[in-house]
Amino acid sequence: MTQSQRNNFRRSLAFKIILLIFLSIAAIMVLIFVYDYVTTRAIVVKNLRLQADYITKNTILKINKVLSNIQIIPQNYAPLILSELGNEEKMKYLLSQMVKSNDDIYGAALAFDSNYKGRNVKYYSFYYYRDRHRLKFMNLGSDTYNYYTMDWFQIPKELGKAQWSEPYFDQGGGDTLMSTYSIPLYVTEKDRRKFIGVITVDVSLLHLQQIVDSIKVYKSGYGYMISRIGTLVTHPHKEEIMNESIFSLADNKKLSKLREIGKKMIAGKSGFEENISYYNLLNGKKSWIAYAPVPANGWSVVVVFPVDEFMADANKLVRNLVEMAVVGLIFIFLVIFFISRSITGSLRRLTSAAEKFAEGDFNVALPPNRSEDEIGRLNNAFIYMQETLAKTIHDLKNTSDELRKSHEQLEEYNRTLEQKVDERTTELKAKHQELDSAFNRLKAAQAQLVQSEKMASLGQLTAGIAHEIKNPLNFINNFSELSVELVQEILAETDKLTSSLGEKEAGYIKGILQDIEGNVKKIHDHGKRADSIIRGMLLHSRGKSGERMPTDINALLAEYVNLGYHGMRATDSSFNIKIEDDYDQELKQINVIPQDISRVFLNMINNAFYSTHQKKKELKDAYFPILKVSTKDLGDTVEIRIWDNGKGMPQAVLEKIFNPFYTTKPAGSGTGLGLSISFDIIVQEHQGQIKVDSKEGEYAEFVITIPKTV
Repeated sequence: MTQSQRNNFRRSLAFKIILLIFLSIAAIMVLIFVYDYVTTRAIVVKNLRLQADYITKNTILKINKVLSNIQIIPQNYAPLILSELGNEEKMKYLLSQMVKSNDDIYGAALAFDSNYKGRNVKYYSFYYYRDRHRLKFMNLGSDTYNYYTMDWFQIPKELGKAQWSEPYFDQGGGDTLMSTYSIPLYVTEKDRRKFIGVITVDVSLLHLQQIVDSIKVYKSGYGYMISRIGTLVTHPHKEEIMNESIFSLADNKKLSKLREIGKKMIAGKSGFEENISYYNLLNGKKSWIAYAPVPANGWSVVVVFPVDEFMADANKLVRNLVEMAVVGLIFIFLVIFFISRSITGSLRRLTSAAEKFAEGDFNVALPPNRSEDEIGRLNNAFIYMQETLAKTIHDLKNTSDELRKSHEQLEEYNRTLEQKVDERTTELKAKHQELDSAFNRLKAAQAQLVQSEKMASLGQLTAGIAHEIKNPLNFINNFSELSVELVQEILAETDKLTSSLGEKEAGYIKGILQDIEGNVKKIHDHGKRADSIIRGMLLHSRGKSGERMPTDINALLAEYVNLGYHGMRATDSSFNIKIEDDYDQELKQINVIPQDISRVFLNMINNAFYSTHQKKKELKDAYFPILKVSTKDLGDTVEIRIWDNGKGMPQAVLEKIFNPFYTTKPAGSGTGLGLSISFDIIVQEHQGQIKVDSKEGEYAEFVITIPKTV
């Protein structure tokens, strides 16, 4: 079959019928297959859960039986040993019988508390243990084996009850991996219980390993056991015993789910996990795990189930179903193919004649078809269409020539029209870009003009006030300086008049003059300070910053805290606030524009005073305003914090506070420019940062960070 024939077949009705029926049957078979697989897998997993539960409980039953039997022995012997206190031979005999009476016991010890035998006897303990089926005896306790510090002695002593220890290697004692069950011993002296020591039995981890190793789960499944804190007590990989935990395994294998299971195990829970990517440590294959606690000592047993082995029967069944489905589909395809070919044979012949007719062969002979079904009626209709079209096509040929000429003319007009439209579109795009650019420039100029007008008005007002104050301030500074000189001259003359006035009168006059001199000096100093503030105001009013210079941030901040406080007191004499400062005394001068930084400080301090004052008006005596200011040297930067316990700000306000002209104060109380200007000064001029932290109704804090050098 050629490529053309194959393409025709794909487009044929027979192909569509075959494809539709085949896909429908295939879809049904796939659904049946999926349902069968899901059902089979659910049954297998259910059986596995039952098997896992049986294996796990059976293993735990064996281990718990061993441990429970071991626990009973020291509990039975403890009263006998207490009755023989002081009879060392009898106590040793009873201790040796404990080990002999149960093959599961590795060793047993009777360890007394310090100085039990007297102050000269520090250690007093007996120990019997197995050594290759022989019973050996040793005295426990030495400077290298201080059993007072060991868990099997300390924990039951502190808890006052019997306790299994965590697994450990008893170096200097039994010299093997073991776990110890200890029972505290008490005697009654003067109606009070007194701790005298412990009686213990040891179980070898090798013995527990044999019990856990007896777990058989298919070919590669296995079991292992962990302690109360997750340490591996038994494991097929011997080198991991006591060296790894369930959590280190989870970290090494990067299994976060295994870590969660480990938490459940040490919490004493049981379960079966099938949705984790746990891999068999013996063969690296994916596995599921079951776990449950041992009631006697709280350890947990883990059983690893290999997924591929217990799913082998289900997978084999799936393969058989797939093979049967493939054979069935092939058979169904052949049946459908032959049926469709027989039905569509007449249609193919009619289609062939129609294709030749479409190519211009109007004299093509149609195949005979005498049937009265849909195909026969279609054949007769085609003959009628053939006769009608022969006449119509002749008329269309004449009309086609005329339409062709009209079409050529229309194409020429369309070509020229498209060219004109493209040219006009290009011109409009250029004009649009120019308008956008002009509009953006207009918006920027408008914003700059509004800002300039506002700042100019503010600057004119500031300059006017500053000039009006500066003139009388110059008189204060000049005459105060002159007054100091005059007082000093009078004091010099007073020394000459001492003989004529008398020493007492001269001293009295001299004291008054010295007080006047001190007061005038203070007037002169404060005048100089006010003059410095006025110069800063004039510098701001001119719309430009001063020069960078080394500045003491601590002194500058303290000055404007004081200035803001007195300014608020001048507005409302009832205003009062507690000011807490924490200045970093190690902070040296940094290079900034002091006039601009002072403006930032004053804006934020005034905002803090305003917020606390408003809150005081609302809460009255139930509230006292607090302002906290601090500085801190951070190495390359300086951090300034300004905190108040005023009304705070909601999140909606925090997002807008640095926008120009945004204010929450009543009309006439604020311009909304303070924080906007402060943001520009810190971020733009000094390349620093301003951060705000606030909780509505509780507090607000501004954190300013300024680089030491820019």
